[in-house]
Amino acid sequence: MEVPGNKLQAGPSAEDTTYCQPCEQDDEILPAEVYCTVCKEFLCSSCASVHRKLKMSRSHFLLDKSNMPTSIVGHKDEYECTEPCDIHPKESIKYFCSTHQTLICGHCAVQNHRSCHADVISDISKAFKDGKEYGDVMKTTARLFEDINLFASDVEKNVDVVAKLCENEVDKLRRYREEVNKYFEEREQALLKLIEKMKNMDEELLGSLKPKYTNLKSKLEEINVTLEAQGNNMIQLFIETKRVKKLLEGLQNELDNIKKENVIHHYEFRKDPATERLIASETGMGTLEIIMTENTTTSESDHGTLGLTVQGDGQMKTIVAAEHTVSQATDLTVLRFTPAMDISMKSPTDNTDCHVSSMLQLAGSRLLLADFNNNKIKVVNLQTNSLVFQISVPGQPWDICLLPEDRVAVTIANNRIQFLETRGKLAFGDHIKVNGDCRGIAYHEDSLIVSFFDGKVAVLNMNGHVIRQTHSDGSGKELFKWPNYLTVVCEGSTAFIYVSDWFGNTITKLDTNLNILKTFQDPALEGPNSITAVGNQLLICGFESKNIMVLDFSTGQMTQIMGKKEGIQHLLCFYYCPQQSKLLVTEQYNNSVKAFNTIE
Repeated sequence: MEVPGNKLQAGPSAEDTTYCQPCEQDDEILPAEVYCTVCKEFLCSSCASVHRKLKMSRSHFLLDKSNMPTSIVGHKDEYECTEPCDIHPKESIKYFCSTHQTLICGHCAVQNHRSCHADVISDISKAFKDGKEYGDVMKTTARLFEDINLFASDVEKNVDVVAKLCENEVDKLRRYREEVNKYFEEREQALLKLIEKMKNMDEELLGSLKPKYTNLKSKLEEINVTLEAQGNNMIQLFIETKRVKKLLEGLQNELDNIKKENVIHHYEFRKDPATERLIASETGMGTLEIIMTENTTTSESDHGTLGLTVQGDGQMKTIVAAEHTVSQATDLTVLRFTPAMDISMKSPTDNTDCHVSSMLQLAGSRLLLADFNNNKIKVVNLQTNSLVFQISVPGQPWDICLLPEDRVAVTIANNRIQFLETRGKLAFGDHIKVNGDCRGIAYHEDSLIVSFFDGKVAVLNMNGHVIRQTHSDGSGKELFKWPNYLTVVCEGSTAFIYVSDWFGNTITKLDTNLNILKTFQDPALEGPNSITAVGNQLLICGFESKNIMVLDFSTGQMTQIMGKKEGIQHLLCFYYCPQQSKLLVTEQYNNSVKAFNTIE
């Protein structure tokens, strides 16, 4: 029995010949030109043309003569393809486009892959399991399973390490706390014993004086009785009185001697300065230091480590730096400001109105203020909004900068930079003399960068020796007119100096060799005064323009964030505290610090 589509004639090439199956039904034997993968039929060119036109078959994928099977015998799918196409869910995936390395259905083949080389999956999949690709996938899968198991083991080990580390460090902390408690208990007992000893000594002394003054009192009473007994005998009264005068002189001398012995110990408990500094310190008891972070994942690559030292009061934070580092932070231009409670900074001992030219936050909630008019450095508690301490300095203080080891440097208008110790209460440290009326100050890498009233900017060592300074232009005129303030900003690994020039209405960027790199100016900024860096932006206080501007380091654009509508007058300086979401400003002729809450 003949099968449609198979050869009808004998001959050496008969087995390689296929015929149009629809025509063969009408007893026409025409060679097949294409093969329909959906209908699974061989078609001649005429039938193929009709097949492509019919609505029901126009989307069928036809294989040309070079790609179609040579015979229908054995060309039956052992397994039907039933996986739906991602693009045409009603169609099943039947082909693999080697050109695009993607799985496609018949619709995909007609619409998007007509010029591609596509293989019938049922044909090329027969030997796929024995091929290299499948073998590589299985090896990769097995290796990935192994890696996951190893990683899971590493995670479990780290869980144990983390628990043990926590247990050990908590144990160390508590043992140390016990030692500290024991030390203070012993000190308390020693002080209590000393107080008791002082009390006993004074009580013993006072007890020894009692019989002495009692004896004197008895003798005096005897004298009084003797004199009263002679009240009617004037002669005898005269004689006894003369005798008594010498006795009274002796008794007076005895009383004077007793009075000299009546000396008790006046004592008071005075707090230990070291303990006071400990209480005021944010590192009391100790610090938590991350000695390294280690990637303990088992892999073929080397293990990497990263060293980092931090300090804090129960929270980890980076070591305090004396300069600002450009990093990602809140965009100051989107902040909104609402008035908060003002902070009074007027002291009863002030001689005149306050002129706060600089503010700087110390450890904890202490805000340091330089009162130029009253020759004082003041401390405000930001939690209670109250003035808690002040110290008079030898001259008019202008600007303050942080130094390592709990110190600050203060520029004094009479050619002096004064160092202050800030751990606990403020205390005087050393000072250095400078050549000129110094104004702005910043610290960077064991050097001080200082601006002067006469227009120059200089880099000094910590002994006051000038390392370098700005030079005047060719006419002898200084490069700056009145550089009141400056700050150091680290952009990446490079430090730059930003200087505000009051009369020049400019912000100037310099390198650490004091070469001018760029000058920024905006019509809305007049009399730039205090400046500070926050993230990748610079806050600028405009005295004459009565506003606060923000300079974006990346674009060089200035934007006003506060002004007259917020009630801003002639600004002297400001301090931005992102942790408390507050902006503090001081104004001319105002004895209070204005506070604003910031809202994003």
